[in-house]
Amino acid sequence: MEQKVKKSRNTKQRAVILEILRKGGSHPTAESIYHEARKTLPNISLGTVYRNLNFLREQGLAHEIRTNSESSSRFEGKCPPHAHFHCTKCQSVLDLPLPPCLKELEWNGESDIATVNSLDLHVTGACRECGPAAS
Repeated sequence: MEQKVKKSRNTKQRAVILEILRKGGSHPTAESIYHEARKTLPNISLGTVYRNLNFLREQGLAHEIRTNSESSSRFEGKCPPHAHFHCTKCQSVLDLPLPPCLKELEWNGESDIATVNSLDLHVTGACRECGPAAS
């Protein structure tokens, strides 16, 4: 069976969304990307943002960060493997370096343990601004 390759042109909307993702560090939601993109493209729709985020994710140019809470997914541009810290109080998402035992794995290739395709490590608690985690 022949697999269909999704062809797509590089649109201005996609370029603006990718630029927002590459600014780094903020882990925006689709809604905040939409509001930021409207500064450059006033007529962009939220649906267009979602479609382009899905396309960028499928192409490996964006990563969707799903939290264990009911808050919206967050997104980031392609970057080296790392973990995420989710504050359970303010819902912020912060990058964390990987633990040494995980850094030793060869990403996207063979290791002594297994073939690793991806890693999603999520740590939850309260960030410094929110104080100690509630019991």
